[in-house]
Amino acid sequence: MFLSLTGILIFALLGTLLETARYTVCHNHAARTLRMAAEGLLTEYSRPLYENYGLFFMESAGTPYETVMAEYIGDTLEAAEKGDTDFLQGQLQEIQVTEKTYSGDNEAEALQQQVNQYMGRRVTKEQLSKLREQSQAVANTDTQAKEIEKTVEEQKELAELDEQLLVLMRLVDGISVARGKISCENEFIKMFATGAKKSQNFGITEPVVWEKMKGKLDDTPASWSSMKKETFLAHVRKVHRLTKQAMTEAEKLSAGYQKIAGQAGEFTEHNRKMSQLVESLSVLSGNEKILAETEEILQQKLDGERKQRLASIWKNYDTSRIVFDYTGINESGGGENPLEVLSACWGDGILRLVCENPDKVSEKQAASPDTFAKLYGGKEPEPEDYGGRVTKLAEEEVSLSGVAGELGDYAMDEFCLDSYIQHQFGSYVKEASASKWKTSLQYQWEYIVAGKASDKANLESVLNRILLIRTVANFAAIYKDSGKKSQAYAAAAAIVGFTGLEPLIRLVQTLILIVWSLIEGLVDVAGLLQGRHVPVIKSPGQILTEFPQIFQISGNAITSRAKKFGKAEKKSFGYQEYMLLFLAVTGQSTRRYRIMDMIQWDMIKNGYSEFQLATCVSAIRVKGNFSFPSRFFRLSGIEKMLGRDIQSYSFSCEIEADYL
Repeated sequence: MFLSLTGILIFALLGTLLETARYTVCHNHAARTLRMAAEGLLTEYSRPLYENYGLFFMESAGTPYETVMAEYIGDTLEAAEKGDTDFLQGQLQEIQVTEKTYSGDNEAEALQQQVNQYMGRRVTKEQLSKLREQSQAVANTDTQAKEIEKTVEEQKELAELDEQLLVLMRLVDGISVARGKISCENEFIKMFATGAKKSQNFGITEPVVWEKMKGKLDDTPASWSSMKKETFLAHVRKVHRLTKQAMTEAEKLSAGYQKIAGQAGEFTEHNRKMSQLVESLSVLSGNEKILAETEEILQQKLDGERKQRLASIWKNYDTSRIVFDYTGINESGGGENPLEVLSACWGDGILRLVCENPDKVSEKQAASPDTFAKLYGGKEPEPEDYGGRVTKLAEEEVSLSGVAGELGDYAMDEFCLDSYIQHQFGSYVKEASASKWKTSLQYQWEYIVAGKASDKANLESVLNRILLIRTVANFAAIYKDSGKKSQAYAAAAAIVGFTGLEPLIRLVQTLILIVWSLIEGLVDVAGLLQGRHVPVIKSPGQILTEFPQIFQISGNAITSRAKKFGKAEKKSFGYQEYMLLFLAVTGQSTRRYRIMDMIQWDMIKNGYSEFQLATCVSAIRVKGNFSFPSRFFRLSGIEKMLGRDIQSYSFSCEIEADYL
């Protein structure tokens, strides 16, 4: 009896150990089966997406994922049904996909990871370092751009005072100069001759100015007996208004020079003379009182006493103390302003100027740019109007900085992404790798950088951006050339009309140099589109545009001049490198979402009308519940020992599966 009981206990113990071990084996088998099913599901990726873009994503449509995986699991479990003694026979109770990672989740991180894998064997850290080195010279232009903007702002501050001075010249002396033509207003503050009509009595030292002025003088105050009351009263009223206006301008001018008083610089002597001129403008107050009293007297009946009063007060009307500097003024024809020429030519945009065949530029358009950025609630990038910066040059607004961007912490994964873009997609200078694959936009690099709705708009944005960078680089070369600076100065003096207002001339000179640099930049852009070697940093001798050519802006002239550049070399920083730089400084999530935009549009264009990249999945988390019938616990001896009827037991497994 003792041996029998002992044998039963040993048998029960062995059976329990075997069943427990079987539990572990079945649990592992269930986990393997679930993983196999999930990975089997992953094999059902979108084939056209992989073939054309090298990306693995499953479409989340049609048959539910759970149904597909249940079929895979059923095939595995059914293979184990070989009889009651098969230890791995079991059943699937429930399967559920608890989590899906969609293509755009976490700022399209899944897309980035797949691109890293796809490009991992194609790009190296050495290539990244080379890009950084090549881009450094371009990135340095931003510092130069800020210096140019600062110079223009400083010159504009003084030039604005000079422009106020020009207003005072017109109000006080009646003199204005436009395109080299000198003219005199019909009414002006000095128009009343209180004595002899001599230039020195009117503070005029230039004969050409005196010739224009003397014919407009009113000598009533010098001979009251010949006064024509109504005519003289009309003149007094108009000049009274002009005097008040001149007093307001004089106050502004005085405040302006007080603001810069004591500042050292190249215009110190000029500022000193202008400050003296401002002091002489104080006579306007006395003149205004004389005009006001005269107006009051003339509105009454003139008698001997009032005539005597007029004669008395007009002895103090000052026309000689305010002396403007008209040094160099002449009527030699003036000069054409290149800013106006550029503005007139810019109406058709940059493409007509730099493309050899502008009519062949793609007209393709996309329905809605930045679709995925909006869908996933990303920060939608503000579109930059680089062409508008050129347009504003005509308004003397210089904005050249912040165009190249800042590489900052540009890392290997971003370099992989940008290399993928250039490898997989097309641009103005490169067809897409899958040439038979229809595309919604032809210039895809440009879309990722600019994010506009049409090929034309994207190309214009990119070319304008390159143009602004090239303008800064060319300015540095042109500014070093004393001959070119002299030509620009002479043109500026002709445009302003005379050389007395040095800050105004210097501002115009700087603007002319900027326009010159910009026209040379157009030649550079045309050269880049032609696949030519355009030096990132030029010497003065490498400037192809001569001064007269900045007034002759046409597409044929620019594209022909660009052919003087040699063919691009391996070390050249060409169009593709500029695009890689622009991609690098575009937000990473923005690039990812715009890649998704193009994939979505193109899949639909190629006949996959039901395709939705937004619902495509790259990874899943799956939970499965399995049951396995007991084997050893159901043996009569063990069942009686346990005192329980154990028919089966259940397992719950949860796994993650993705393409990486």
